Amino acid sequence: MVLPRVVTRLKEICAAQRVITDPEKLVDYSHDEGPEKPHLPDLVVKPVTVAEISEIVRLAQEEKIPVTPRGLGTGLAGGAVPIEGGIVLSTELMDKVIEVDADNLMVRTQPGVRTVRLQEVCAEFNLYYPVDPASLDDCSIGGNVATNAGGARAFKYGVTGDYVTGIQAVLADGSVLNYGGKLRKNVTGYDLNKLLIGSEGTLGIVTEITFRLVPKPRYQVDLLIPFRGLHLGVELVLRLVKEKRFVPAVIEFIERKGIEACAQVFQENLPFKEAAVQVLVEVEGSEKEAVLDDALTVAQMAKALGGEEPLIADNQASQARLWKTRRSIAKTLKQVYPEVMAEDIVVPLARLPETVEFITKLEKQFQTVIVPFGHIGDGNIHVDICRDSDDRANWQKTCARIVDQLIEFVVKVGGQITAEHGIGSLKKHLLKKGLSEVEIKVMKEMKRALDPNGLLNPGKIFP
Repeated sequence: MVLPRVVTRLKEICAAQRVITDPEKLVDYSHDEGPEKPHLPDLVVKPVTVAEISEIVRLAQEEKIPVTPRGLGTGLAGGAVPIEGGIVLSTELMDKVIEVDADNLMVRTQPGVRTVRLQEVCAEFNLYYPVDPASLDDCSIGGNVATNAGGARAFKYGVTGDYVTGIQAVLADGSVLNYGGKLRKNVTGYDLNKLLIGSEGTLGIVTEITFRLVPKPRYQVDLLIPFRGLHLGVELVLRLVKEKRFVPAVIEFIERKGIEACAQVFQENLPFKEAAVQVLVEVEGSEKEAVLDDALTVAQMAKALGGEEPLIADNQASQARLWKTRRSIAKTLKQVYPEVMAEDIVVPLARLPETVEFITKLEKQFQTVIVPFGHIGDGNIHVDICRDSDDRANWQKTCARIVDQLIEFVVKVGGQITAEHGIGSLKKHLLKKGLSEVEIKVMKEMKRALDPNGLLNPGKIFP
């Protein structure tokens, strides 16, 4: 319960219209895009400066009020859900790209900027921020940092944390940390960037980020390749991974049920909707002939495995058509099925064939719709378990059994329980399956050291 004096003080720190107490408006901040049940905050505050955030956090510490940092609420693991009520601190109004430094190949940005906009602004300088989550049109860059988000181009370019060179953050006591900057190398003490990246707002509230950039490739060709067998698509992935001559920017896959769901929602004749699996490959570079040659090599490799003639796209319009299904699949499944449980496992690349086979066996064993898709080039498979009946209670029990078996298998083959969605509140019960007691102990000690009262995003990560 937030006392009236606290609301009054928050309205003094921020403009009154940026402090929300109306229960109807609070509903929008009670959930994210995952299946975690809604938890209504006592209020929402929308700061626009680091100074405001610092004062808000100091006040919360004085009054012992939980603070849940939130970007644009597109998470899938309950990371931005206010489990213990209190204050939701939304960074949605901190949406300015502060500076593109073309000389240093760097960009400074506030956390509320949408990922797609950051990419577009950098592209105006012929520079490239390559991290490319499927929700890039909707998610905030601060949220990406909080979960160390990956995306389609992680196979070649890596994930969010690989591009962070500086972070400004407000810590649990209200102090402001400024670490790093426009430096490509920095080993001055502990790497505090790495500490905050992926911490899901439990160690500090990120208020500004500096990213390194790369030159934007001049040419890009996408190939959509259908296979009659799921195992053949996986085999192409393994062969592309071993290819020594070039590195694809993207290797994605979509299984048949995902394609069918998109065709149903879009109500249009999507390419290769009868295929058992579609593999989406992107090659890029500075020389057009070299890129076309690489694309031909991919097509020949696929044909040698029995793949059908691929669709090839070398312009924005045709590429958008090829990407439509992959970009939309997570949202589409939620339109087709009344409920979806989304897992995002990751395994060593060499264990991909048996992992995909195991997922298929789980679907048959439990007679439940399971749709695998995702960034298979870097071993990350999204496993969406879909409810196709009215018996929700029984489906939830089945989901729990499927997830237990899936995670047990994944950890056994050297994988992990989440690649990019984070732990949040939904996966904290699985943490002991993925980490040792020593690892969890060290993490808890770090949390206590930086947030001794446990008020920053409580109820997340640790069971």
